[in-house]
Amino acid sequence: MPREATLFSVLSWNIEHFRGGDARLKKVAAHILAQQPDVFGLLEIENADVLTLMQRELPEYDFALTDGPEVQEILVGWRRGKFAQTVFSQKREFNVGNPALRPGALLSVRLTDRWYNMLFLHTDSGTDAPAFGNRAEMFDKTWKLKGALDRKKDQPDAAQLLVMGDLNTMGLMYPRPLKKFVRVDAPSEIAALGEAAEKAGMRLLPKDQPFTWNGSAGKSNLDHVLASQTLRLRNLGSAAEPAEIRVTGWPQLDGAALKSFLAEISDHASLYAEVVG
Repeated sequence: MPREATLFSVLSWNIEHFRGGDARLKKVAAHILAQQPDVFGLLEIENADVLTLMQRELPEYDFALTDGPEVQEILVGWRRGKFAQTVFSQKREFNVGNPALRPGALLSVRLTDRWYNMLFLHTDSGTDAPAFGNRAEMFDKTWKLKGALDRKKDQPDAAQLLVMGDLNTMGLMYPRPLKKFVRVDAPSEIAALGEAAEKAGMRLLPKDQPFTWNGSAGKSNLDHVLASQTLRLRNLGSAAEPAEIRVTGWPQLDGAALKSFLAEISDHASLYAEVVG
């Protein structure tokens, strides 16, 4: 069977309190360039000057940056000339009425007569009840966005939507500092997310690594990708262990190189996918 053509590639990465700094900037840019994505979203941008710096390091991309009262923004870049048309929109409803939370960053691109939508999302972090509830509401906004895109009259069928980002699937802790009081553990929250996605005509995509975050509390599976069930993505794993998402960064390192990546670049790994057709 002939290999399907890659229509475009996408990368999402939480680069952890990114304010710039030339040395770190060059390492971030090198990590992106090594994977050559056609579209990428960077989370936890904390200085608007990062936009100018990224334009310098990645001159072949155009950029958009969310903007609001929140501390952390989302920077989206797309390869200049790759798409017939691009539309960027800031989805303020994803802050669920809390001005401290991030909006969603939606990039819609057209290839010939087909539109593809990419939502970069950074949900609320925490195991307390307010954070858990905010995440649930932000996920609900995702399903509503999918429904709204499906109803657009210029769509020949179901909308092609890809949702990538740090979804902070940490679970829900009973308000006492003892592990036995955990009410919803992280795997259960992830499983519930997958079930809700299926009901909305989407699916939670398999990754080639079990963890995406590495910090003082250990390793966690926080970053995920959701996709329309009709959207076709390349298997970047193996026939025995298929994975449509490649997790890259600290998981490939050990020893001093691992410590350096976590300390100098990010405690999150990046997520990479290829849309095929």
